[in-house]
Order: sequence, then C-alpha cells, then structure tokens
Amino acid sequence: MALEYRNLMEDIVLQNLETVMAAEGGCSCDACKSDVAAYALNHLGPHYVATRQGRLMVKLKSYELQSRADVVAAISEAAVMVARHPRHGRE
Repeated sequence: MALEYRNLMEDIVLQNLETVMAAEGGCSCDACKSDVAAYALNHLGPHYVATRQGRLMVKLKSYELQSRADVVAAISEAAVMVARHPRHGRE
C-alpha cells in the first residue's frame, strides 16, 4: 500500500512567490527563491491532503482573503529577511 499525501501549502507559496518577490525587489536567483520559499513555509501552517476532496477544500480555502493575506505576508517577510542576508555569493 502506497501512501499518497501532499502539503498543498507548498503549491500555494510557489504560485505567489515570484509576484511577491518582484514587488519586494531584491534578488530573484534560484538560491534566494528557495530560501524565501523555505522561510515562508516554516512560518505558515501546513495543509496536508491525501484525497481529491481534500485538495479541493484546501484550494477553496486558499482563495479566502485572510488565507491569501497570510501567504503574501509570510513571503514578503521572507523576501526581506533573505535580501538582508542572501546566501548566494558566500562561497
């Protein structure tokens, strides 16, 4: 029996990542995008689903104004933090 589950918050963050990062300015290289996504995901609650119905419920919830605002705020905060301390160029 194979377990199938997914954290849909990852998809939601990735859908909004480039738009929010562009609005914040700063670097948008792959390393910075990864750092921003990881930081934001660590500050947002996960939304794990295992069924199609669960996916639909989380997707509907993601369109609620407060949910969207929480995601944008977490990504924005992450973009500012990463811009202050970028990982790239430290090698």
